[in-house]
Amino acid sequence: MGAPTIKRTGNGTINAIRKVWVDATSTQFAMVLPDDGCARLAIRIGPNLTADGRDWFRVGDKVKYTVLMGPAGELPKAQELVKFGG
Repeated sequence: MGAPTIKRTGNGTINAIRKVWVDATSTQFAMVLPDDGCARLAIRIGPNLTADGRDWFRVGDKVKYTVLMGPAGELPKAQELVKFGG
């Protein structure tokens, strides 16, 4: 049986939004500075648009996220980015 996946949640602030290209396909990532002082996280946010065409996530937004940590040797995966607070 494999090692269990550990799920941890955290809070932080978006300090940059970057578009990344792989071949002819692009996606956007929010660079999140965690409140606990750990290294910045890159979390995929996809198209980042509301129904009326405005940006959903913006630099300075307070967010919550989930980090999944698998067996030893695997890199942690950050996901489930959501806004919170004012």
